[in-house]
Amino acid sequence: MRPGRLSRIVVSPETPALLRGEIWVSPDVLAEAGFDRGPKGLVRFASSIGAHISFFHWPESVMLSDLNELLELAHAADVDCGLTINGPFQRLTLIRNVLDLLQELHRDPSHFEALLAREMEEIAETLDFVKGSEIELIMITEDVAYTGGLYFSPEVFRKVLVPFYSSLVSQLSSTRIALGWHSDGDVSPLLPDLVECGLRFFSLEPECVDLLEFKQTYRSRVSLVGGIRATWFAGKQLDQDEERHYLLEIGALLNEGGLILASSCGLNSPAFLLNLRHLYRLAEGLIPSSA
Repeated sequence: MRPGRLSRIVVSPETPALLRGEIWVSPDVLAEAGFDRGPKGLVRFASSIGAHISFFHWPESVMLSDLNELLELAHAADVDCGLTINGPFQRLTLIRNVLDLLQELHRDPSHFEALLAREMEEIAETLDFVKGSEIELIMITEDVAYTGGLYFSPEVFRKVLVPFYSSLVSQLSSTRIALGWHSDGDVSPLLPDLVECGLRFFSLEPECVDLLEFKQTYRSRVSLVGGIRATWFAGKQLDQDEERHYLLEIGALLNEGGLILASSCGLNSPAFLLNLRHLYRLAEGLIPSSA
């Protein structure tokens, strides 16, 4: 299977390796940067910024032949291919206001759980479909927190969502696919449960979670996707002191094992691209690239 860089981190997460790849790029960013809004544009965009991995968001009702075409597209551009799939709570927030959902949770917990269960069934069906492919990494996107903390208690999370994630890990156990998880906000109280249930890749906000401590705690059991703080790519170009701080922080993460360097919350503005390319190039000097 080509190109195969991602498999090095999947197989040996404790070995330092530097890859690059954004888990989400706005279609508007693609268009304004001169690329098609679809998969072809995403692959060409990834190649243009020096990324090793292109993450495709996986919609419903897609044929396996379409997935194989995505893989061929990515590999033809010498780029690995990952998928992002919305988790059950994330899916609900796309059709209902977050505040309404939280009120539903407090008013009628059993109905809230029933809503999640319907979404869980569809996600499980999607993974059954995908597990026959050569995809190596699937990221479940599940924004369950903000800067100040969780939307609901860790107890609710452990009762409702952790068993579901465990079932997905079991569902993929006979494949080579690794399962990862993304959330905005401070999800620190949830991380031990997520690691214990078998999730292996984590995309978390460095402004909210101590990534180095997390990686040092679970070294060979987890790999990180992200590391680039929003202030580093969303503002003016970094000065020398800021660049030094960036390299020290990313270098410390790399010393603990493989890292997929990325912006932690995705790209939603073309204004960020110049800084992102610069940050990608700076990091190349930290260790020999895995390219």
